[in-house]
Amino acid sequence: MARWHEVAQALREAVTAGTYPPGTKIPTEDQLEEQFACSRTTIRRAVAQLTAEGLVLPVRRGGTTVREHPERQPFALDTHVYRDELGYYFSRTVQDLRPVQPPTVGQGPCPPDVVALLGLQTGELVIIRDRVMGEPETGRVVQLATSYLPADLAAGTVLAEADTGSGGIYDRMEGELGWGPLDWHGVIAARAASADEARLLRLGPGVPVLTVTRTAIATAGSAEGRVVEVNVTRRDASRFEVRYPIRRDV
Repeated sequence: MARWHEVAQALREAVTAGTYPPGTKIPTEDQLEEQFACSRTTIRRAVAQLTAEGLVLPVRRGGTTVREHPERQPFALDTHVYRDELGYYFSRTVQDLRPVQPPTVGQGPCPPDVVALLGLQTGELVIIRDRVMGEPETGRVVQLATSYLPADLAAGTVLAEADTGSGGIYDRMEGELGWGPLDWHGVIAARAASADEARLLRLGPGVPVLTVTRTAIATAGSAEGRVVEVNVTRRDASRFEVRYPIRRDV
């Protein structure tokens, strides 16, 4: 085992055992060099590993602090679509969220991880709708939501406009465009956060995002049978967890 692995393991065990409680600082680089009788490069590699694991958080000119891990908020595994005065929503836990920044709408190539879901080819254009959602009282960002719509269906329609009116894009799809009733399917996963996601969600180093990818399928009209939207929402995976009931097979 490389020396920096040994140092990282010793520090990891100390954090886990509570020798360095959450919110406190671990020893300085000078102190760790003396403690482990090794080079500063070795110490820095060990601390970088613990940072990537989300155990510690370097503070600019302030040493390295053990990360606090507050109790996670439940994000219920919900298989229903609901409706209120604002339109459709897909979990009781997001009903009270509101935009905390102006939504943006643009057009660009379809991202590689969405191409197959929309049935497109690499490089084909999509309408991209971004929303930053959060707590209306505090303005804290809780969820990032991006919708991808095939440009051959959405460009030049109300779906490409900043304001899609009461009920949003789903009411326009099911109403004026005649694509409804829509069918939806969802997938929950996790992945590394992008730089923008980490900034907006205020993620610590190494913290992934919890993703919910939802596809909307038209059942009528000119788009019948097509996936007309892929919506990807992202949350701080250190703050939220998915819960679901377990039923006994009688």
